[in-house]
Amino acid sequence: MHDRNETSVFDCRFLSDDHFSVLHEKFVEAFSDYARPFEFNERQFRNHITLNAVDLGRSVGCFRGDDLIGFSLNGFGPWEGKSTVYDAGTAVIPSQRRLGASREMFDMMIPVFQRAGAEQFLLEVITTNESAVNLYKKLGFEIQRELLLLEAPAQLRLDREPNKDIEVRRIAASDLSSAMGFWDGSPSWQNTNEAIRRSEHIKKIFGAFIDDRCVGYIVFSGGLGRIAQFVVDRNYRNRGIGSRLLIEMQADVAEGCKMQVLNIDNAVTETVEFLVNRGFEKVLSQYEMIKPLLG
Repeated sequence: MHDRNETSVFDCRFLSDDHFSVLHEKFVEAFSDYARPFEFNERQFRNHITLNAVDLGRSVGCFRGDDLIGFSLNGFGPWEGKSTVYDAGTAVIPSQRRLGASREMFDMMIPVFQRAGAEQFLLEVITTNESAVNLYKKLGFEIQRELLLLEAPAQLRLDREPNKDIEVRRIAASDLSSAMGFWDGSPSWQNTNEAIRRSEHIKKIFGAFIDDRCVGYIVFSGGLGRIAQFVVDRNYRNRGIGSRLLIEMQADVAEGCKMQVLNIDNAVTETVEFLVNRGFEKVLSQYEMIKPLLG
């Protein structure tokens, strides 16, 4: 049980997989007027849950009477060596906003996760969503870094010939750990090696090889051109390898889709500039925020 304001019109409680269909319906409704609306069908929503390690039994629904009017989807796993709760989507349907529902969900679940031994709570929030940013700050979340959403049409600008001496071939998610030394920064929750392994059935991973040595790779959602990881060994940059990998992805993008890079660290300036120079544009940015739960 949890302490709750007896005058509240809301009832916040943990959910189960039985709520999947209504959660999908409310998820689409709640995010329909956001800066980047989610237009998930049920299969895509299930993929979102799998990718982010969401446990519906430890996700919260906010009810008004019998109606689900808000939710907080929670994923669980290690993050930078700490047991972490990840907010994979907190929202309230438009007609019920600004009545305190989001605050009540966090007030209800944070003590539960603290007692269970979770060390921190991780989330992302659009930087221009001032009301949400202010709420999270009041709840004790602190900004860690800024993450960008980049987007490009299905045809990129390539200012040099891709390196034809590179062999490009499919690799597995299990191969990525050996290439972590290529990284200039760390990926966001949904782009970690663990998340890629969870969603490998809908991902394509291409490695670039010179003399059978992997010198770069790209991970993206098949057909969508949504990049999760994209990196070239710093000792092999400026040789057309990145452009070659982008061409491999571009050939896979379904008609009508725009290529995207979701939640790339704004501080990874070399990679951001490389992508912008090839036709990607900065669409929006998010704050990555963390609240310590122990101590």
